[in-house]
Amino acid sequence: MRALRAHRNLLLLWAGQFVSQTGDFLFQAAVLFLVLTIETERAALKAGIVSTLETLPFLLFGLLAGSLVDRYRRRRIMLVSDAARGLLLLTVPLIWRLGGLNWLSIGVIAFLLSSFSTLFNPARDALIPRLVPRERLVQANALIQTSTQLAMLLGTFLAGALVSLQKAAGVRGDVAPLVGLLVLDGLTFFISFGAVWLIRVDEAPASGSGAEAGRGAARGRPSPWREALEGLRYAWGSPVLRGLLLLTAVDNFFIMGPAFVGANLFVKRTLGLEAQHLAFFQAAMALGWLLGTLWMGRYGRRLPKGKLLLFGIVMDGATYLPFLVFALPEVRSYGLALGLIALHGLFIPLITVARTSLIQEIVPSAYLGRVFALVNLTVVGFMALSSFTTGALGEVVSAPYLFGLAGAGGALSGLLGALVFRALRTQP
Repeated sequence: MRALRAHRNLLLLWAGQFVSQTGDFLFQAAVLFLVLTIETERAALKAGIVSTLETLPFLLFGLLAGSLVDRYRRRRIMLVSDAARGLLLLTVPLIWRLGGLNWLSIGVIAFLLSSFSTLFNPARDALIPRLVPRERLVQANALIQTSTQLAMLLGTFLAGALVSLQKAAGVRGDVAPLVGLLVLDGLTFFISFGAVWLIRVDEAPASGSGAEAGRGAARGRPSPWREALEGLRYAWGSPVLRGLLLLTAVDNFFIMGPAFVGANLFVKRTLGLEAQHLAFFQAAMALGWLLGTLWMGRYGRRLPKGKLLLFGIVMDGATYLPFLVFALPEVRSYGLALGLIALHGLFIPLITVARTSLIQEIVPSAYLGRVFALVNLTVVGFMALSSFTTGALGEVVSAPYLFGLAGAGGALSGLLGALVFRALRTQP
C-alpha cells in the first residue's frame, strides 16, 4: 500500500509539472518575442531587461524563499504559488485591452511570476525525498525532469502551431496570438494546483537547526532571514556544496543569457524567421534534453555524480561553439540550427539530474529547502545577469558570436572546476 501511494504521489507530481511546464514553455516562446514585436526602438536591450526582471527574484528573494520552504509545509507552499501565478497571467489580456501592454508591464508580470516560482521550485525538490526511498532518488529525479523535456517539446511545438493557426484563422496583428499563449499558460497553473492538492504525504517536522516543514513558525525561533543566513553558512561550509554552487553560478552566467535572449536574436535576426520557428528551435533542444534524461534514468545511478556533473558543464558550453559557423553569411540552414541545439540539449541532464540527486543524498531534510533555493539562485538568478549582458551585447554583437563567447566560457568553467574542486570531483 505504501509503495502504491508513493507511485501515486510521484505520478501526480509528474502530471502537474508536465501541464504547468508546458504552459511555462508557451510563456518562454512568447514573452521575449512579444517584446521584440511591440517595441520598435532598442528592442534587444528591452528584451534583455525583461528577461532580467523575470529572473531577478531568484537573486533578491532566493535565500528567504528557501528559509520559508524549510519553515512551512512544502505542499502548501506549492499550492499558493500555483494559484498566484495562474491569476497573474489572466490579467495580461485586460492590460492589453486597456492599452498598457509594453516592455515594462510585461517585465513587471514576469518579475511577479518568478517571485512565486522562487518558492515552488525548492519546495518541489525538497518534497521528493518524502515521496521515494533514497535509493530511488536518481530515477525519481530523472522521471520528474522528463516532465520538463516533454513539456518543452509539447509547449514549444504547441506555441508554433497555435500562432500559425490563429494567423490562418484571420487573427489580426502579431500581438494577439502571443497574448493568447500567455493566457493559456495561466490556465495550466490551475491544473497543477489540482494535481498537488491530491498528493497525500506525511510532512513531519524536519529536525536540526530549529527548522521545520510543519505548520507555521514556532514562537521564539530565529527570523526567516537569520535561518536563510544559517543555510548559506551551512552550504558554504561544505566543500562539495561550495564547489557545486560556484560552478553552477559561473556556468549559468555564460550559458543562460544566450539560451533565452540569444536564441530569440538568433532566430529573428540571424535566420530572419518568426515566432513559430523559435518555438520549433526550442523544441529541438527539448528533444535532445529528453533523450539525455532517459539515458540518465537508465544508467546514471551507476556512475559517479561528481564526474557526470563536471563533464556535463564542459559539454554544456562546448556544444554552443559550432553556432559560430552561422557568422558566415552563406550559412543560414535552419535544419543545421535544429540539429546543433538538439545536441546541446543532450548534455543538460548530466548537470540537472546529477546535481539534484547529489544534494538530496548529502543534505539533511532540515536544510533541503534552503540549499535548493541557493541552487535556484545560482541557476536562475545568474540568468538575470547573463540575460542583461546578452541583451546589451546583442546591440553590437551578432547572435553566433554570442553563442561562441558563451560556449567558450561555459566549457572553460567546467574544466577549471574539475581541477579546483576535488571534493566535488570525487563524489560517488
